Amino acid sequence: MLDENTLAYADFRGNRQYLSVGNIMADDRICLFLMDYANRRRLKIWGKASIVHEHEAPELISALADISYKAGIERVIIIRVEALEWNCSKHITQRFNEDEVRQILQPLIEENDALKARLAQREQ
Repeated sequence: MLDENTLAYADFRGNRQYLSVGNIMADDRICLFLMDYANRRRLKIWGKASIVHEHEAPELISALADISYKAGIERVIIIRVEALEWNCSKHITQRFNEDEVRQILQPLIEENDALKARLAQREQ
């Protein structure tokens, strides 16, 4: 967030994904879908995008740099937000990453292990 109406993200050197840049140069309208599968939420953001190259705004490049990530920023995509909307969750399938699944299943795994141990003791 650059301000309350402006988002920006770094486009890193070497990813060779010029489709977005070409599309923005032809038509600056943009729409982002931000998904939160675990909580079944989706935020749609509409806006106008512009491209700022490395040599045009070194201070912006610096502000978006992550010192723990080695790739160089080639350009920044700036999005002036015009509208946003939280969508209905009706058709969003709940999804979890591996750590979240492990955390959810841990009590069941522990209960299963305890039951197996009790069963093993009975069989002796």
